[in-house]
Amino acid sequence: MKYALVDGHRREPETGLKGVCQGCGLPMTAKCGQQRVHHWAHRTANCDKWWERETIWHREWKNEFPQECQEVRISSSDGSFHIADVRTPNSTVLEFQHSHLPLVDRRARESFYVNMVWIIDGRRRVSDFPSFAHSLSFAAPDYSKARGWRLPLVRCAIAEDWATSRSTVYLDFGDTDFSLKKGPSVSHKELPPSGILWRVKKAPNDRVVTTPFLRRNVIAHYLHDAPLEGFEPHPMPANGRWDYRSFP
Repeated sequence: MKYALVDGHRREPETGLKGVCQGCGLPMTAKCGQQRVHHWAHRTANCDKWWERETIWHREWKNEFPQECQEVRISSSDGSFHIADVRTPNSTVLEFQHSHLPLVDRRARESFYVNMVWIIDGRRRVSDFPSFAHSLSFAAPDYSKARGWRLPLVRCAIAEDWATSRSTVYLDFGDTDFSLKKGPSVSHKELPPSGILWRVKKAPNDRVVTTPFLRRNVIAHYLHDAPLEGFEPHPMPANGRWDYRSFP
């Protein structure tokens, strides 16, 4: 964890500090080594079974939000609790997910937090970005209020997996270059080369629709209730919709 209570105040780990967990009140040890991000660790098992080992990616995302929004203890009516990665002032929970998460565990978190958003690390598996970029290169435009695409029926594991979530999901591929991918769909290559998050969701025809947003806009939306504005929508072709059926 990033925070523990030291003399009743939330503190980040420092060598020699002694703290207690804000969740269970048990002692915690400050871990300030060279191999992992500095963190607090329980002396015994972690009290929150949803805890996972944090990476620099986790910390960079948490640091986009005020300290009071980070690692917030949330309790349910039955007395159980979990520590959310971030809870915004409007009570939206953001979970930053790096490791694999089975569907049953995903459903449990969505049921517990209710009003929540997933941010997924798209760089954990080396195959995820190439498969997503390949699918995008053969994707049909999605003619909605913001620029988006309907991914073709080819295997893109990360999009297919997370698009089934009940909560909003954004894929974070970091600063990756989509412009080098070949294929008939070229309009995604007009997007900025960095600072993009890709929202994924299932369409009625069982395809996956992906919509890009600026990272800073997504943060402002959940932190300050700013409008979630996508990119300019695709122009509708004069002779009808773009035909993707001949592509894999």
